Amino acid sequence: MKIGIVTDSTSDLPPELVSKYDIEVIPLHVSMDNQHYLDGVDLSATQFYQRLKTSGPLPTTSQPSPGAFVECYRALLKKVDAILSIHITEALSGTIRTARMAREILPEANIQVVDSHSTSMGLGGLVLEAAQAVRRGMKIEEVSKLVTILREKVNFLVTLDTLEFIQKSGRVSALQAFFGSILQIKPLLKLVDGKVELVAKVRTRREAVARMLSEFKSKIAVETEGIIAVMHTAAEGEAEKLKAALQETFKNAEIIISQAGPVLGVHVGPGGLALISVPGAVSLL
Repeated sequence: MKIGIVTDSTSDLPPELVSKYDIEVIPLHVSMDNQHYLDGVDLSATQFYQRLKTSGPLPTTSQPSPGAFVECYRALLKKVDAILSIHITEALSGTIRTARMAREILPEANIQVVDSHSTSMGLGGLVLEAAQAVRRGMKIEEVSKLVTILREKVNFLVTLDTLEFIQKSGRVSALQAFFGSILQIKPLLKLVDGKVELVAKVRTRREAVARMLSEFKSKIAVETEGIIAVMHTAAEGEAEKLKAALQETFKNAEIIISQAGPVLGVHVGPGGLALISVPGAVSLL
């Protein structure tokens, strides 16, 4: 059985990996300065962060239409026998609900839709593990089960340079009281089961980055052979330093550095940094 892998643009997968594993990426939508864009298609991350400096009202985002999923699935089904569609957590976006609607429109097709409980390279790492499992010859039911196991083992830490964007986005209601009282704090946050939780409150950027690195190292086995991603939003220099620090500790891991796309940038703002780990599927065998 030939299996196709579909994800969405919030996975932040580097283009070379999308090409290497023949992954289909469905873009979300970004509205900015009264213009509408497809995330990563006609608005790149670099363009977005440059324009964000001078844009008017806060940009907005929206999920793909059911038709976009149906079109993608139908085209892919001409080349494969089954599809595994893995997407951003339902806690942060309605994208996966739309994917399920599209699956119902194509009841004769073997399409399995999985909530990653994550986003950015938490999602992207799961997609890569799924693609590698497919290449090893695993059946679609086995790969789907593998993703649901791995998603509970993802570690996802993030620190923000500004709370303005995440507060205005309204996507993390559980932290609204915190945001309203101490906007100058640099928070350390984690994503657990798709939900944002507060780990620590620090006063300076330097302390926040150091605390994130320390917390991350305490959670991950030194010998891990999984995927570690350093994500950033217009903070490449700091991201490169974090990658170098991680390479000194995690000698066997595949360490990826990437800039988060426009959809996540709308809610995070510039200066965001994240450390994400996805354990290797082989470690579970």
